[in-house]
Amino acid sequence: MTKTHKKFVARNPFIPSLAPVCQLADWLLICSVTLSGIVAGLATILRQMGGF
Repeated sequence: MTKTHKKFVARNPFIPSLAPVCQLADWLLICSVTLSGIVAGLATILRQMGGF
């Protein structure tokens, strides 16, 4: 006799969670990527200008 399978609800990983911890983690991830891009851009400009 075959086993019956339960219905699994497939959750879309691209829909953000409503939990505050997950929202904070999303915000930190977005801000850290943005901040690192700004810092890299400023470092490149300073290097071009002879700052370091």
